[in-house]
Amino acid sequence: MQPLSDRREEIVRQKREIPALEFAGFWRRLVALLIDVFAVAVICSIIMLTFAPYHRFDFGLLWSTSDILSEPLWRAVPYLIAGNVLSLLVNITYFVGFWVWRGQTPGKMLLGIKLVRQDGSKVTIGVALLRYLGYIVSAAVLFIGFIWVAFDDRKQGFHDKMAETYVVRIPEAPITAPAAGQSVGG
Repeated sequence: MQPLSDRREEIVRQKREIPALEFAGFWRRLVALLIDVFAVAVICSIIMLTFAPYHRFDFGLLWSTSDILSEPLWRAVPYLIAGNVLSLLVNITYFVGFWVWRGQTPGKMLLGIKLVRQDGSKVTIGVALLRYLGYIVSAAVLFIGFIWVAFDDRKQGFHDKMAETYVVRIPEAPITAPAAGQSVGG
């Protein structure tokens, strides 16, 4: 068994060897998020539309002088609640699932950025759920938690700070010429 001082030195050495990370900037992150929000919106719209045939509610009733608590509204409420709950579950599953599985949502994949923990390792489910909760906090007051990315030295939003994560650029693989005698196509 290693003495305690040796283990401390090993931990310090490992921390020094963490690869340098290039933080993803505000605009790249914003475009990735917009792509993901669009994808989730399409999925959630399909979910909500599947519930539409099961009720005959005219949303114009909400603005009319008739009784708001009329029967058509009450018939629609269970379907609206079910659709919204399913949409929330899709939203959480999309973001948390992709963050844990690949460290990238489809938007991040398209823009060559990735979510990592502060030590460069993969995000765990607990960290991903905390970060999702941070999304809610970041959006709660005029999206300041997201806008903060533009001004932070490490390009972290409030949600990143809460979960101790970074969004980093994926280094491009260097292009190398094939070795002598090797074909280009494999």
